Amino acid sequence: MDIIIVCHTEFGFVNDKKIIFDKRAIQGVKNGVLNLDKITEKYGAKITFAVCPETADYFPKEVGQEVGLHIHPGWINCSHGRFNWFIGDAYLKDNCKQSINSSILKDFNFEEQLGMIKTGRDYLNRIFGYYPKTFVAGRWSLNNDTIKALVETGFTHDCSATAHSKPAHHDWSKLPRICTPYHPDEDDYQKKGDLPILITPISQFFPGGNVNIESAPFYGTKWLEACFLEYYNQGVPLFHICLHSPSMTDGYFISAMDRLLSFISKRRDINFKFVSEIKEYPAKKYKTNILPYLFAVNRKILNI
Repeated sequence: MDIIIVCHTEFGFVNDKKIIFDKRAIQGVKNGVLNLDKITEKYGAKITFAVCPETADYFPKEVGQEVGLHIHPGWINCSHGRFNWFIGDAYLKDNCKQSINSSILKDFNFEEQLGMIKTGRDYLNRIFGYYPKTFVAGRWSLNNDTIKALVETGFTHDCSATAHSKPAHHDWSKLPRICTPYHPDEDDYQKKGDLPILITPISQFFPGGNVNIESAPFYGTKWLEACFLEYYNQGVPLFHICLHSPSMTDGYFISAMDRLLSFISKRRDINFKFVSEIKEYPAKKYKTNILPYLFAVNRKILNI
């Protein structure tokens, strides 16, 4: 089994086990990136950091991991309790045409999406010395125009797919919960085709939800471990973990990530890889197996 870790690199801090994406909190990049790098070094794991252009100057240059592009368009005010912050990217806001003020990439026309992706790609090349090949859309939101723009700008992998879900801001409902990487169709990014970009879905636990260490306060790390076993025991070839860099400034999430990687690394035939190293696997259908989850239920889950 191949294991990939994709870290959305953003400003922010943790308050009461919730990330506040405050753009003044540069420790979400500086400290979060370094802390995650230290954890993964223990297990020989690799990380693909999906970097927002506005954060690139704060990324610790001594970290020898892979860098991809993460885009949050628009400039939308958000709040939680006493905290307020903006969803969006200051660099893209100042350097790209955005005719609407939306935080959802698929709301923009093709030319505007292409402009943001190209501008972000070129800026990361200026900072890191190479063009990123991996992409993550903010709020997991993209459409056929996004895929077209990514192919045109030379991206080889997309990690935006949160399979089997369709909230207001994205649609990945056609993908089965356990979904392996695929090349999308030109007319429908959720169908298999032959475009030269690989959609690499995030692993999904039962009954649905991203394998993200930030879900641990509710589900517990045992639930994420159960998901790994569900995949591992039936030979799913890829396990995709996602997270946001500010979570790695908090002791609770740091410990939870350490426990999850320790659990995974004890299994045989585990290969940690960068996203750019992933290729399409032979087609196979996988089944839901709830048995591992029966030993991971906690009180919060039972109170749903």
